[in-house]
Amino acid sequence: MLRPLIVGVLIALSPLPVRADEPPYPADMPLLTLVDSRGQVLASFTLSSLEALPSREVTGSIPDTSDPEARWSGVSMNVLLGSQSIAAPDRMLAVGLDDYSDIIPRSDLEHYDPIVAYRRNGQYLAVDRYGPLVVMYPYTDYPELHERTYYSRTVWQLSELQLQ
Repeated sequence: MLRPLIVGVLIALSPLPVRADEPPYPADMPLLTLVDSRGQVLASFTLSSLEALPSREVTGSIPDTSDPEARWSGVSMNVLLGSQSIAAPDRMLAVGLDDYSDIIPRSDLEHYDPIVAYRRNGQYLAVDRYGPLVVMYPYTDYPELHERTYYSRTVWQLSELQLQ
């Protein structure tokens, strides 16, 4: 697939100095792909297309890191799916650039409405800082999210959502 090429481009560009209000990668580069259970591409999103959707913020920290709590901005997974007229599937497999993956059940979308974050404290996410996209749950709003099950679903370097 394109994943090795995307990883290479993101890594090559991430050390370049950029202004705080500019992403460390081309805004028109595909970052996220939605695929169905047969592997058919349903949609592809660039940073520009994600930012064109309504955004929201959640507060929390990346689980299992020493990073402090942060304000994460991005698009709700429900809004993302709705933008393509796709009903929430029973579950989604969230896949990172490093091929780490975990399943996000529909119940998470219904109860917690996690976001696909592209900014942390107003800064775009570089590949070496969990980006360019992260599945982020509203950890500070729901104390029950502070357990391994949900931590595992906070997929860094998100590149694909497989609808199942």
